[in-house]
Amino acid sequence: MKPHATTVQLFKHFLNLFSLFAFFLSLLALLHFSYRHLPFQFNFYSSSLSPSPSSFVLPQSLSPFPSPSSVLTSSNMSSPSSAVSVGSSIGANYRAEEDCDISKGEWVRESATEDYYYNNTSCRMIQDHQNCMKYGRPDVDFLRWRWRPDDCELPRFDPRWFLELVRGTSVAFVGDSLARNQMQSLLCLLSTVAHPEDISSSKDTQDRRLFYGDYNFTVAILWSPFLVKSYDSGGEYTHIFLDEVDEWAGGHLVAFDYLILSSGTWWTRPCIYFKNRSPFACNYCGSPAAANLTHLGLYEANGAAFRAALDALQWYQGAVFLRTFSPSHFEGGPWNAGARCDRRQPEAGWRLQGMELELYRTQVEEFRKAKREMWVLDVTSAMVMRPDGHPDVYGHPPEKRVEMKHDCVHWCLPGPVDVWNELWLYMLSQRQSQLAKTVGG
Repeated sequence: MKPHATTVQLFKHFLNLFSLFAFFLSLLALLHFSYRHLPFQFNFYSSSLSPSPSSFVLPQSLSPFPSPSSVLTSSNMSSPSSAVSVGSSIGANYRAEEDCDISKGEWVRESATEDYYYNNTSCRMIQDHQNCMKYGRPDVDFLRWRWRPDDCELPRFDPRWFLELVRGTSVAFVGDSLARNQMQSLLCLLSTVAHPEDISSSKDTQDRRLFYGDYNFTVAILWSPFLVKSYDSGGEYTHIFLDEVDEWAGGHLVAFDYLILSSGTWWTRPCIYFKNRSPFACNYCGSPAAANLTHLGLYEANGAAFRAALDALQWYQGAVFLRTFSPSHFEGGPWNAGARCDRRQPEAGWRLQGMELELYRTQVEEFRKAKREMWVLDVTSAMVMRPDGHPDVYGHPPEKRVEMKHDCVHWCLPGPVDVWNELWLYMLSQRQSQLAKTVGG
């Protein structure tokens, strides 16, 4: 073979190898992009009162769920009375009235035919026991209602405006599976414009961190159903240390700009309460294990826990929000003995009462007494009217045996729980406009 021909042949082999190498590089880049930006399934576990999740796909052509956000601030917050348009061109149409109490209002049927924010196939971050359409919920009418406050109008949730507001920040949802319910709602509301990367440092499904790289925004869930330390004794009672804040309140909070605290449902369990590491009271005291202890009401214990949590946050420089008590809607018996929640529309006459009313009042009062600026994300007034928004029997396959067959605690996704993030976006917009006035004034 001539030397020139040999050189040409070698050059052709080199080009083939280079093309193959370039192909593999392109494939790796595509896989990396897909991993970071395409929807993916998070495997969260249910952890509320008890475990709870034919496939039906929600149509996109449903009314929106423009939901409220209602604001109650601590006494040292100023409340300018003017309405302000906030933000850059992205949020130019988002209008937040600083003196409107959005927690007071009514649910009205939406006659428009705009698309709902997402459905159970467009958002792949819905936990099974809240994926009501997947397990055959036959109606979609519960999505055709929007919250209308008494004194102002509320815009739709704007994911781009939200992400601009929180650009370069981080939020931690602190609480139980209802805190996770809200976090997953937020992930779904944002899924039309962005998808996060899971950057969790451990495989513990109770504590997750998700990162929106294009916005440098982090979302985290910190598991703490009582906000204070607790452990399962292995017997009848859960042990609660009312004067010791759980690990969530450590120095690592410096990494978060926003905290959304919540607690409530777990306080209905039989508990023995501790102070200074010694048992001193109980809520259900009929057992021999609690025979020598004093009775302490659920709302008193919950108030003590909130007080300890808020006292432990005196050093924290970020914004603290209380998400108020999320009501359940069991009807027809005890939660574990035949109770259900199978209504199909809002009930304006439904009112908070008894233990749930006291828990709500206690939480708000503790926040009002706090020695620092805080915001109250009041979802209770709106959600008490939504007995139609729970999974009921549509949070698991019909043949699966679960302890809480009728889940009347958690909320369907999509569903009325999306209102909680409408509330939060409105409050963030109010806060942004107040900060802008302070800087400009």
